[in-house]
Amino acid sequence: MGISVAYLTLVDGGLRWTHMWVMWVIMAVGAWVMFGATRNHWTAVGSTWVQWRDDWVDTYHLTCIRFSADGPNRVLRLKDAHGNKIHSFKISEIQRNPDLWDLVYNGILHSVASGNCDIDAKTRHILKIPYELGPRPTRSERIRGRRRRW
Repeated sequence: MGISVAYLTLVDGGLRWTHMWVMWVIMAVGAWVMFGATRNHWTAVGSTWVQWRDDWVDTYHLTCIRFSADGPNRVLRLKDAHGNKIHSFKISEIQRNPDLWDLVYNGILHSVASGNCDIDAKTRHILKIPYELGPRPTRSERIRGRRRRW
């Protein structure tokens, strides 16, 4: 808003623009749009759960874990036994805080080890989850998740 005020004052040659209500409406709407675009979406983690924005899951009862790319971001898609989902959980956001990442990762490891979690080879590879943990994938699943070295 400060830039808008300075610009309008310079262009108008004074403060006459302050008497035009339309300019105030335009600046207020612009400020609201910028606030919505830049507001901070936060993450919260407990010993058995994680919340990303408005969604949360029970990390010790995950039924599906998938790795995906959402634009330039690497994300996890998580679903728990209670039907809760996190559609686009940014890995880089949570890994910035090692203590929070440890809580989430321990829950993921527990869910995989329980055998009730559907996790593909690619996601196992990205998260560095050993193949010995949980149900053993078939040979084709193990190869598909690893890079071939030429």
